[in-house]
Amino acid sequence: MVKGLEQRSSGIPVVPTCAAAALALRAVRAQRLALVDPPWFDPELNALGAQFFTSQGYDVVFHAPCGLPSNQRSINPPELYDWVREHTPDNADAVFVGGNGFRAVGVIDALEEDMTRPVLTANQVLLWRCLRVAGVHLKPHGYGRLFDIDVPDMA
Repeated sequence: MVKGLEQRSSGIPVVPTCAAAALALRAVRAQRLALVDPPWFDPELNALGAQFFTSQGYDVVFHAPCGLPSNQRSINPPELYDWVREHTPDNADAVFVGGNGFRAVGVIDALEEDMTRPVLTANQVLLWRCLRVAGVHLKPHGYGRLFDIDVPDMA
């Protein structure tokens, strides 16, 4: 799919979220991953996400859709923060919050500070990768330690 899109894009790079997530996890040196998906992800979709990260060499020590209301407007950052803190196992060295429609960026800094491990989200890793592909090394405020890492270009 990516190659087909790139052929049609007249040379504009295509950045898929899953590939960006795998690269970002490598950049933060994660090995054991807690995967938190939006509440509207069903168990099959959540399992597919865990399978993807396992296929990329990560040990998925926890995966589940978060137990919050299945309505984007009903989810607020404090509730998401509490759910992630409560359900992330101690042996996870990183958290990935999946789903590009899941507004999770607002909890990254607080979770990283309190849990002392990287917290990545689908939108955050996509922004990080798009900026890097474009040759831009901005460090947006509130988007976590991922943007503090200077890594060589990762294909």
